Amino acid sequence: MIITALAEKESQGVEYYLALSETTSTRDTVTKAAKKQGYLEIKACKYLNNNTLIITWAKGHLVRLKEPEEYNEKWKDWSLENLPIVPGNFEYVVDEKRKRQYEIVEKKLKIAQQIIWAGDIDREGSYISYLICKQAKVWNDERKTFKSLWIDDLTAKPIRKGFQNLKDIDYRYLQAQEAQARAIADWLLGMNSSRYLSKSLEDKLGLRVPEKEGKIASGRIIGPTTYFIYQREQERENFVERTYYELEATFTHPNGTYTGKYIPADISYTKGERKGKKWKGDCDTRKQWEKLIANPSFIGQFDKGEIVELEKELKESRSPRLYSLSDMQKAMDKRLGISPSDTLAILQELYEKDKYVTYPRTSSNHISVERFEYLHESLYTMTQLVDIPLSECVQSGKVDGFYVNNKKAAVHAGLTPTTEFPTMEEIASWSNEKRTIYMEVLKRSLAIFLYKYQYEQTTIITQVGNGKFQTIGRVTARKGWKILWEDKEALFDIDSVEEKSLIKVALNDLVDPQLAPIEKHTSKPQLYTEGTLIDAMETAGRHFEDEELRAIMKETQGLGTEATRAPTLEKIKNYHWYVIKKGRIHLTELGRLLCQSYSSVKILSDAQTTALWEQSLKKISNGENTKERFLANIIRYLNRESEKNLFNDLDNSMSKVDYLPYKEYMEKLKQSATGEVGECPKCHAPVRYITSKNKKVFLKCQNGLLTQEQLANGEAASCDFFLNMEVASKKLTEKMARDLLAKRRTNVVKGFKKSNNQGTFDARVILNDDLKLAFEKS
Repeated sequence: MIITALAEKESQGVEYYLALSETTSTRDTVTKAAKKQGYLEIKACKYLNNNTLIITWAKGHLVRLKEPEEYNEKWKDWSLENLPIVPGNFEYVVDEKRKRQYEIVEKKLKIAQQIIWAGDIDREGSYISYLICKQAKVWNDERKTFKSLWIDDLTAKPIRKGFQNLKDIDYRYLQAQEAQARAIADWLLGMNSSRYLSKSLEDKLGLRVPEKEGKIASGRIIGPTTYFIYQREQERENFVERTYYELEATFTHPNGTYTGKYIPADISYTKGERKGKKWKGDCDTRKQWEKLIANPSFIGQFDKGEIVELEKELKESRSPRLYSLSDMQKAMDKRLGISPSDTLAILQELYEKDKYVTYPRTSSNHISVERFEYLHESLYTMTQLVDIPLSECVQSGKVDGFYVNNKKAAVHAGLTPTTEFPTMEEIASWSNEKRTIYMEVLKRSLAIFLYKYQYEQTTIITQVGNGKFQTIGRVTARKGWKILWEDKEALFDIDSVEEKSLIKVALNDLVDPQLAPIEKHTSKPQLYTEGTLIDAMETAGRHFEDEELRAIMKETQGLGTEATRAPTLEKIKNYHWYVIKKGRIHLTELGRLLCQSYSSVKILSDAQTTALWEQSLKKISNGENTKERFLANIIRYLNRESEKNLFNDLDNSMSKVDYLPYKEYMEKLKQSATGEVGECPKCHAPVRYITSKNKKVFLKCQNGLLTQEQLANGEAASCDFFLNMEVASKKLTEKMARDLLAKRRTNVVKGFKKSNNQGTFDARVILNDDLKLAFEKS
């Protein structure tokens, strides 16, 4: 029997071959053969009952949904009259760039009696396999059987075990149906909302962005994600600082001093914004505190204090759960300041190229019992890599459900090392970013087997009059897993209590109190970093009032997936909707304008609507809904005859926006789109900033630009104004060009190369009376 395994990428296929074959060939030799042939073959694979195994692979999506113009030529034109774009049947084509590999895959699928879906075990991986099998017309071939490979580790042992224990395809088929419904719905929403938003803003306001031929992207994930940034900036703009006071006391005891915080009385606010909420022990003014201190219901007499409770307790805490991809992205943003995309790229390299970590695009923080046992067997190696003695580990190997859960690790498990480990020398040769990420994966995994962190907590309750004050101290009893982060690398806290020792006291001891209201201030919510924005995407929905929607968003891990969140941020950044300044995200004027334009369109701005979609989509993979029923609702929303439809919603949203503040910005955009940077000093026509095919930059008067037809007719330019914008090996920017035409000089420009090539210098550039560029004399 011939069995064809369809991997998701070539590197996967190579690892399968190396694990399953008896070859003595090197990885490089096998990789070269894979690149040349597009498949690898094992004549008698002992892990598949000596059947012939052909391993081939996709290169991502070999098959894609057709573009609008591939259905109807008129849909190529971004025109309002052509909307809505809703094909009668959704059709797929082979991606032209990947056609050769598709033809190889199709041939190998057709000759097989059994087909194994051996790509990534997630919705997207199932969707890729399904589309290829449908396009190759093998999916409905009753002579073939389909199986699924279910592994998340590309080392030899798990691969062999996975091929010996193939699973049925049923669940992955439903995954593919869910993913297909989502892809078609996103296609419909994206194609229609992008066109309508772009053309409406261009027709009404003359807005035309310089990139992408003036086309504005829009969609169910990038819309709400950008809107998160807009909402945070609005919160900051509308923020009003509030001063408040909390009461603290310093107590003098024969053995020294200690401080305590006032424990709020059990009352609620009776007026204002916080009416009905529990009083937190704060007061708006110092005077209020003075009244409360004197009030016998609260404190009254405050000349003496007494220790009325004294408790010492040995407490302990587990180490944090294993990293998911989002957890690691947030941690590396905080610690190293690297983007989520860079973190994913490093993890992908550690997974695919090095084989040192498990599948990185995981949303799970748990591992299976089997993975736990692998790690337990590797304890000695892991302790050697972090330079701690094996005696620091709990040797029982007892499974802890806090980390180990077969159900929660069924699709993907938390990030762990594989059964292969790098040497200390290899780790030392890596970049700081790669070394830090790998060591974090290793330490989190090893920490599972270390003793719990133990500390002795002392709690003192001191009574002053009728008021009580709490003092908490904590002293480490056993470092346990915290020994792994002794160099203060830990990116987490057990709780808010600081580690501190207290003076020796006894129950009923008398103390002298010194009461002091402490002035505090509310602070603005912080601007997002890319790490905290990933967190906002992942936890979107936790504030929903609807319990079922909260549960759905928690189950589906918020907006986007582990695999798509980082690329979504890169996409938004590349659209110039936001920029990073000092590690914080700031909306550009374009980003703000767009958010205001679609703010009332729930599917483009509100994560709750995405939750409703995900609720329906999840029911497809559970067998409780169908792809057809879900898509029918989306198509109904695109029907312009419907009472409520996308286009009316966009019109209503845009009608509420005051675009006047954007007038100057839109004028700049218009100039940027045409390349206009100012007025010609010779003939007063527009001057354009032009970048040639060979990356040379220059300024030229519009009256000096001739078409090919004008040149062929022998026409002459009516103005010869021209400036080469590269000076002393430095290219001058569009802004500098505007300054030169408007003010005849730039600001100080850094980094001009000296004529003798011996270093650089800084200078202003001027446009002199001869209309030539020169350096300003100091």
